[in-house]
Amino acid sequence: MFEWPSPLHPMVVHFPIALFITALGLEVASIVFKKDSLHKSALHLYILTALITPLVVRTGLWEEERLLLNHPVLDWHRTFALWTMWVSLMSLPVLWFISRECQRCLRIIFVVFLLAVVSFVSLAGYNGGRLVYEYGAGIEE
Repeated sequence: MFEWPSPLHPMVVHFPIALFITALGLEVASIVFKKDSLHKSALHLYILTALITPLVVRTGLWEEERLLLNHPVLDWHRTFALWTMWVSLMSLPVLWFISRECQRCLRIIFVVFLLAVVSFVSLAGYNGGRLVYEYGAGIEE
């Protein structure tokens, strides 16, 4: 029977963190340099990252089950990870609809979603780092 490499979560968790922040950087650059191609790149990167986020969250839930973790910092980490996932996923149909109805509104609403998601993923990452570095979660002896 096939088993996922363990631990899988640390191997994949950095992608949504880096990619959502990169999308924000591209969007800021698109505004500063007035380049629509950078905006399109930011939007495509955001969509891709939103779609892979459920897999990354699932790997974290598997790690929680595997390690039998129960800690208040883990609760914060899980909460912000789930907020990242749900807000990014729920924003996709909203952004699609707005792109069809009001192209001028798209950029403003996209930036709002992007700022929210980057905030959530940053807080999830911060608390995940605390779990590892302050409490040794997932560290094999």
